[in-house]
Amino acid sequence: MKKILAGLSLLFYINGSGQIFTLTDIIIQAKENSLAFRSAGSEQKLAQLYYASFKAGLRPSLSFYGNVPVYNKDNYAVTQPDGSIKFLPRSQNYSNLGIGFSQPLPFSGGTVSVNTDLYRFDDFTAKTKQYNGTPVFIRLSQPLFNYNPFKWDKQIAPLKLLEAGQKYKAGLLQLEYEVCRLFFTIITAQVEEQLATTNFQNNTANLSIEKRRVQLGVSAEDKVLQLEMQQIQSQQQQSTSQFNIRNAFAELYTYINTGDTTVKQLQLPETLPVSLPPKETVIELAKQNLPQYIAFQRKRKEAESKTTEAKMQGKQIDLVASYGLNNAAADISTIYRNPQDQQRFSIGFNIPITGWGKRKNSIAIAKQQQEQTELNIKQEEGKLIVEITGLAEELPVLKNYVRQSLILDTLSQKRFAITTRLFQSGKVSLLELQAAQAAKDNAKREYIAALRRFWESYYSLKSKTGAGF
Repeated sequence: MKKILAGLSLLFYINGSGQIFTLTDIIIQAKENSLAFRSAGSEQKLAQLYYASFKAGLRPSLSFYGNVPVYNKDNYAVTQPDGSIKFLPRSQNYSNLGIGFSQPLPFSGGTVSVNTDLYRFDDFTAKTKQYNGTPVFIRLSQPLFNYNPFKWDKQIAPLKLLEAGQKYKAGLLQLEYEVCRLFFTIITAQVEEQLATTNFQNNTANLSIEKRRVQLGVSAEDKVLQLEMQQIQSQQQQSTSQFNIRNAFAELYTYINTGDTTVKQLQLPETLPVSLPPKETVIELAKQNLPQYIAFQRKRKEAESKTTEAKMQGKQIDLVASYGLNNAAADISTIYRNPQDQQRFSIGFNIPITGWGKRKNSIAIAKQQQEQTELNIKQEEGKLIVEITGLAEELPVLKNYVRQSLILDTLSQKRFAITTRLFQSGKVSLLELQAAQAAKDNAKREYIAALRRFWESYYSLKSKTGAGF
């Protein structure tokens, strides 16, 4: 039975190649395959596409437009000298083609365009045709004292792109934390399985010795029963731990998105970082690397933009000026020989005289929202700094606690080994042996828990500062 259990233990700890996997190995694998990694990359790519689209909207555009053909055959009313109406048939075509080159003006919110177009009119009833063309036509459309979305988009769009890049980096660091958490879930289950297996083996040896003592009449039957009960409990713990190991590996493999199903041997990350960053350093790193700080800038700009828009709401003054050369003729070539000046200038406006306080309320709402945004930002920033500072101050404490837990683990194992020898030689009681075994197991669990708390806090601090150390 002892050999069978030892074989099962090896089956659950070693894969076919016997390779040992570290936490770093699993993190690298997760970065290569995990859906979380792909999702972070996809979000960054989407942000880059949005930014490229925004930049394209600021560049000049060239368009080809027209309506060909525009044919109409009907009867139209003609008023006669005596006031009566006579319906006459007509058959006509009125087509046009044009090319336009336009350029937005981000600094002013206007648009300037250069166009050329040609119109053709056919009267099939009278069998005549005529052309009207504009060889060149320059047009400026400029809102005056209006909200300029180009100005604000030009400030906000780069922040959105930078925020997406920082989110991608932060997502990778958050991935490291999640892998660390899943890694130690497996380690904890494996340690429980090891403890159960070791205890079963020790109980088997002690049970054999105690049975001989009963036969010699130097021990009581109840000690044999206690050892048999402990043996069964160890088997139960072993089965439960093996089940937990399989589930923990399944959860890890699902997260890192691999088709692997083997239970691997994992190496406990017992070597701790030599130096840890002080809290002043991690706060500066957070301000430089966290997407939240870029988001703070973006939110401030967006709130300021909405306040500006509310202040200008209701005022609409548009200036439209154009200059071009135009001509009409019976053939196309004449259109481009001696074109005449064509000028247009207009100012359209719509200024409300009274809105019953609507504009005033809109401005007040926007200002209040801007103030609330600033309060929310300060609250979020304060919370971030508290979390980061707490982790930075906690890490040295946890590091020292890991060292102390390792010492306790080593001492408890030595004590248990000595107590076991004394029990087998009949110098200590079963109760003392059980106490030593419980202390050994608890010390091992506490050491693993201390390591887990340290590394989870370490990777959590990395994710909350957006940088590695």
